[in-house]
Amino acid sequence: MKHKFIRIISPLTLAFVILLDLAAIAFGVFAVKKVISELNAAVIFFAVVEVFALIIGILVTREVLKNGIIFYDDEFEFNGTDSENVFSYSEISEVETYLDTSPSLRKNFWERHALLIITANDDKVTTLDIGLTTKNTVNKIKKELEIRVGKDKVK
Repeated sequence: MKHKFIRIISPLTLAFVILLDLAAIAFGVFAVKKVISELNAAVIFFAVVEVFALIIGILVTREVLKNGIIFYDDEFEFNGTDSENVFSYSEISEVETYLDTSPSLRKNFWERHALLIITANDDKVTTLDIGLTTKNTVNKIKKELEIRVGKDKVK
């Protein structure tokens, strides 16, 4: 089988990151216009801060867009965490996916996060919080796990 990457990003997060990037670009245009029209210490300081804001915006956008799950031939990796993020298919006894879809105005954002609950053959349970994501993305992950781990092991 070939490698497959499923990007995990919520539409809300994507809209927020795009909005912040557009704001940084707009302030960048404003800073360039100010530098052209009047050159003083305050304007130069504003332009330097704007350069840093653009760099941070690029790095945040890149980080948000690269998070996901990579399915390899014999294991899968959740690249949104730093440690214990690689799971071998042969060592998994059960995988459960969870996504809260019940309507409620009382729940917080963290209660809406999608989860992958992985039980290893040695009964070690690992919960991966994949964040605010769509039901379609969770179904794609579930379908890929059914293919690679086995339908009987995925709930």
